[in-house]
Amino acid sequence: MPRPITFLPALELQDYIASYGVIEIPAGVTESYFSPPLALSGFIINVGDEVGKVECKIGDRDFFTSSAVATGQVTSPVYGQMTGELKSFLVFFRPTGMHRLFKNDLSELTNSSMRLSDLIGEEEAGLLWEDLIAQAETGKQVLILEEFFSKRIPQENDRDTFEKVLDYIHEHKGNVSIAEIERATPYSRKTLERHFQKKVGLSPKVYAQVYQFKCLLNFLESHPEITWTQLANQSGYFDHSHMSRYLKEYLQISPNSMVRLDMEFINYLLSR
Repeated sequence: MPRPITFLPALELQDYIASYGVIEIPAGVTESYFSPPLALSGFIINVGDEVGKVECKIGDRDFFTSSAVATGQVTSPVYGQMTGELKSFLVFFRPTGMHRLFKNDLSELTNSSMRLSDLIGEEEAGLLWEDLIAQAETGKQVLILEEFFSKRIPQENDRDTFEKVLDYIHEHKGNVSIAEIERATPYSRKTLERHFQKKVGLSPKVYAQVYQFKCLLNFLESHPEITWTQLANQSGYFDHSHMSRYLKEYLQISPNSMVRLDMEFINYLLSR
């Protein structure tokens, strides 16, 4: 899979959106892709000739079939192939970014997706689509998305105490227990669970596990000569076998077989 072109959001959107990625597949070319859990939700908007097609699955079922979708947090890899001519816009939201902009319940999107028109309405989705396909230049298409999201920014800063819970998990690279989170924040376990499910789409335990895995692969990319045992210790896993269990769960492959994967594309996704 070609490495997407990356665009950073405008300053006022950076608290909601991590980045935009744009993938272009030429006519007659088919590219396979594999995406592990990213600890992020997103939008995927595929613009292109009618011959262009995207196949996307999670497990043994379709993850989405529409051209424009909102995707939730996943706990299993998403995979498929893209056939050109096609241009795909990937919007990577911050963990609570989609909820804060659209006020939706992220638990309804866990390991799933919905048509963008079901999230924002047929009329608004149609207007966004028309604006995107009317403009061929990628940079200007990204600006159209920027304008669309900017209109959703709350008038008052809505970054509440819950965001500090996420900050705590991120600062510790996901290597925290629920008991430690409870002690470090004003939330009870029940309240934590409720906030995480609605605003993030995962339980706090699973979110921390996915984020720890994300930090693990990011560290491996920057330290390719490290041993598996050293990597497990550095990333906060009990031992090599404990680390391998999550690699097998999220990559569907053993550590020694990772060379079979398109790690350049995976590392791009995990760096969001």
